[in-house]
Order: sequence, then structure tokens, then C-alpha cells
Amino acid sequence: MDPNASYFRHVDGGYYRWIADARHSEDLSPVVVYEHLWPFERGIWVRPAGEWAGRFSPVGVDEVVAALRGDRAQAQAAVTTAKALRRAARGT
Repeated sequence: MDPNASYFRHVDGGYYRWIADARHSEDLSPVVVYEHLWPFERGIWVRPAGEWAGRFSPVGVDEVVAALRGDRAQAQAAVTTAKALRRAARGT
């Protein structure tokens, strides 16, 4: 883990590393480029910047390291449940 990187926790419980702010090629809308770290498979993602601010909270590297040492299956189940509850609450 890079101690100088910016790490975030999603409202549903996953952990992410911010990579860059960018622009969408079609409409120039602001997007955030980020890497999913835990608990699902790592990958690079892009999300509209407006969604980022409302769903992600900054965390320290120590919190991310502790999460990575946890039980992956249990963490996946917790995130999946939180996501389903959040979506049900908003009706989608």
C-alpha cells in the first residue's frame, strides 16, 4: 500500500484508491478514475464525479490494510447485503 495515496471507503463497505480526476470523452463531464481494492477482485473503474462525493469517504491506509487482512467472503457478503438494502431503500 502506498502511504501517500488517497484511499476511500464506499457507503456499502468496499475500499478504493483514487487515481485521477478526468473528463468523459463524449460530453466532457467530470469523472473519477479509481481502483477497487477490497473485497471483490481488483479493477480500475470510472464514475461520474457527482456520484463519487456522495458515496465515498476518505480513510487512512491503516484502515485499508486492516480490511485486506480480513475474511474476504464475509466482507463480500456484508457489501452485497449493504448494497441490496441501499437500493431497496431508494426503490431500485
